[in-house]
Amino acid sequence: MQDFFRCKEGYEAKADAVADKSAKKVIKDMHYEVRVQAVIQYHADIHRVRIAKSEARTMKLTREQYMQVPPWWCAHDLQCWARMVDRWCDPAWEENHNTCWERRLWMRGAPHHQGNLKLSEYSAAHGGEPCSQFKAYDLAHKGKVMADVAYNPDDPPLAYNYESVHSCLDGYTSMARAVHGPEYDPSAHDLDGEVVMRTGGGKKHGRF
Repeated sequence: MQDFFRCKEGYEAKADAVADKSAKKVIKDMHYEVRVQAVIQYHADIHRVRIAKSEARTMKLTREQYMQVPPWWCAHDLQCWARMVDRWCDPAWEENHNTCWERRLWMRGAPHHQGNLKLSEYSAAHGGEPCSQFKAYDLAHKGKVMADVAYNPDDPPLAYNYESVHSCLDGYTSMARAVHGPEYDPSAHDLDGEVVMRTGGGKKHGRF
């Protein structure tokens, strides 16, 4: 790209910031995107058929087929590519993948508006104002990071993209006040791991 385009003078810092942000997103999405791209590439190279990305997400290849289309950044390290492929071909991974996909199909919209941001990143980007993890979780289920949404503890269930989010926040608030006192304001603090575990029962397999 640099052979044909140059950044306009005075915009170098902004261009660097955009490139840095884009690179971080690409790295985060790499493992998911490369599986989908492998499906597209296989059908294009082997069968001369063009597959749309939306269709490729619902398709899978055999281990041998995946191994025929390693990405350029892994072409010289096929052992690494094989480890990734073996994970996708693992029956346990596939079962979990299909379960999550079916659950996603039942949703009427986006499960949240964080995108690929962590709660801490969402809170840091939301208007530049101090924002706790609890408040970030609340806002991320109302709108995107640049959306004009605000935290209000009195908001009804319909204020969120899913009504169950309201019950999660309400349950956390009740448990947090039982632990820290009746005047405790959860929106002024980051999420308390102990309270989360007590409220939700913890993650599978004993993970914190």
